[in-house]
Amino acid sequence: MRFLLVGAVCLSSMATPAFALSTGDTMQAWAAASPTEKDDLLRKLDASSSPSSSKGGVRSCLDDTAKAPGHSNLPISEIFKACSEQAGRENI
Repeated sequence: MRFLLVGAVCLSSMATPAFALSTGDTMQAWAAASPTEKDDLLRKLDASSSPSSSKGGVRSCLDDTAKAPGHSNLPISEIFKACSEQAGRENI
């Protein structure tokens, strides 16, 4: 009986959706996220950022940074800020 209960709990946890990507997550989570999750997070971050940043440039910067060695444990929010600033300078 205990085995069935444990099995049911395991199955229900596998059936629940994964947590959405958030600003506090690391670049490792960004690299593993689906394009839809990335788009959702970028929309949230764009709402709080300056309008001068290029969405495509910022996303490309985030994708490149996620692939760079030694950056997997950095918070997405910090990398987003740096990428937005870089994209803003490139738009001038």
